[in-house]
Amino acid sequence: MMKSYLNINGLILVGKRKNYVIPFYQGLNVIYGDSDTGKSSILEFINYLLGASSIDLADEIKASVNHAALEIVINDTVFTIVRDIYDYKKSIEVYRCGFDDIKKHFPKKYAPNYTVISNVDGVFSEFLLDSLNFPKIEIKVSPSKQNSQMRRLSFRNIYKFVYVNQDDIGSKSFLQLTDMSRYVFTKEVFKYMFNVLDESIARLQGEISVKSSLVNELNKKYQIISEFLRDTDYETIDSIDDEINKIDLILEELVAGLAELDKNMKASSTQYTELKDAHNFLSLKYKECLLNIGALEDKIEKYSRLKNDYDNDIEKLKAIRSANSRIGILDAEVFSCPICDSHIKINDSDFPFEISSEKALNEELGSLNRRRRNINDMITEMLSDLNNTSIDKDELDEQLNELRELIDEESQAMITPFLTQRDSFIKEVSKKEKAREQLIKDLKVRNQQEELLEKHQVLLKDIQALTERLDALKKNAPSMEGILQALGDRFNQYLKGINIKNRTGIKMSESQFIPVIRGKEYFKITSGGLRTISSIGYLLSILDYAIDYNINHPLLLIFDTVGKYLGKQTKEKYARETLSVEDELEGMSDPMKYQNIYEQLLNTVQKAERKNVPCQIILVDNDLPNSFSTSDLSNIVAHYSSVGEDGLPLGLIDDL
Repeated sequence: MMKSYLNINGLILVGKRKNYVIPFYQGLNVIYGDSDTGKSSILEFINYLLGASSIDLADEIKASVNHAALEIVINDTVFTIVRDIYDYKKSIEVYRCGFDDIKKHFPKKYAPNYTVISNVDGVFSEFLLDSLNFPKIEIKVSPSKQNSQMRRLSFRNIYKFVYVNQDDIGSKSFLQLTDMSRYVFTKEVFKYMFNVLDESIARLQGEISVKSSLVNELNKKYQIISEFLRDTDYETIDSIDDEINKIDLILEELVAGLAELDKNMKASSTQYTELKDAHNFLSLKYKECLLNIGALEDKIEKYSRLKNDYDNDIEKLKAIRSANSRIGILDAEVFSCPICDSHIKINDSDFPFEISSEKALNEELGSLNRRRRNINDMITEMLSDLNNTSIDKDELDEQLNELRELIDEESQAMITPFLTQRDSFIKEVSKKEKAREQLIKDLKVRNQQEELLEKHQVLLKDIQALTERLDALKKNAPSMEGILQALGDRFNQYLKGINIKNRTGIKMSESQFIPVIRGKEYFKITSGGLRTISSIGYLLSILDYAIDYNINHPLLLIFDTVGKYLGKQTKEKYARETLSVEDELEGMSDPMKYQNIYEQLLNTVQKAERKNVPCQIILVDNDLPNSFSTSDLSNIVAHYSSVGEDGLPLGLIDDL
């Protein structure tokens, strides 16, 4: 009987500078390295792309990433999920192909939740449940109440048994155990996974009926579309692919021819280059002349104003000298006052102006005349330079015009033929690219038709699988007692492998369906380390059961920081949830316990490989157990160093 599964092929962060790709494989996948390098972000992106309502983005993500994609395989069918990381309310695009081929397919658009969104093909959770061939049901919120409200089961409810983040692993709130009002619903999801809900048989019969109707609808759609495409002479997928391949080859030749033409064009332009160099040289000289002319004209203007100032000063001195000659020299004789007979002597200080001596005036006048002559000589010299520079400018202008004519002639003789050829190449490239775009559209239509056929075949397989499961349930419906016993045995075997102390009273709680160790239910265990081991072992036991039996589980497990409380440095926010004394008594600092967890994880995926079951485990941690090497864990999909040690990438965004 085919088992339903969901495996992850790769996470792709479509970036502004490049794409950041993390590949994944069947089996155990390990991501490890220094703190704050983006390890947990990888798991958060997977969580978001599988339907989480939101995601916290680090600054380096915001600066580098446009959107995210997740390539997955569900029951042998490849899908690529593309989602906006900045607006979680936008519809989620799903392509029925790998990431590299999404341009050849039309996407289906799904609402991220049950909020009404127009122009979508359904709800994302239901797409995942349908693809996994899991029955879509409603579960009582309070199963003990006859009139309890019903709540739709979603893929996210099952995903709680798949992904454990670093806050919840080993936490008392694991699976919402600290909120029993909410955990009641989690218990019902547990029953659903193991097909022990009272209405399991009725639900399976209903699911078979719904899928049978879908088969008929798809068959009709396929017939109608096939007839239409046949009547409109639409090419087949193979012929379209052939045409695209032919065009791609022609485009390669055209691009190569264009590159060769550019190369020849450069090689044939020696004369043109020389003329262009000469033109550039003369242009610089011409610009230099223009700058010199401008500078000379500014200087001539300034010096002319200074010469005028000297002329004005000389005229003033000449006027002073003329006034002195007319006034004459003051007489030092003493006069008698005609009124009072007193003596009067005229002093220089009695005049409000200074009377310069003839000698001083002549010296100043001589100095000004010399300066004026010097300025006049400089102006004459600059006028001569200006005239010569203007002549040089005119000659350069004439030479430049001649060179321009030669360049134009050379361009016409040499470049024009190349440009003509180049234009024909570019037109042909454009023509082929348009033809290719149309072929891609045709291919999308044909792929859409092919997807209908694939869906039809997948539904037939789903119906067969559901029928087999229904027959098995009718013949031997599993009991909750038997399931808990089987899980308890697996959990006990796991703890034996971990080698915990005092391994007694190991089972699954009949009332809460959770691990019990030494008679204590999970949330009553005071050692954080033992709870970490238990939470991992619990989900691993369910996965192990799913490898053996057909249940509603995607055969996928994702753990963040498995080394929590296990002799590693415990973060302050987690320290209050564990008693360090209890951790010491349990021997949690023993590195072998950390190693043994890895051993148990490896044992589980190796068992799946032996049974040919497509199982996948992804885990994040700060380092590996000392005894493990990269050869022991071949699927180390990412290893980061915050300082780039040994050439390792700095983190998820490795080019920041």
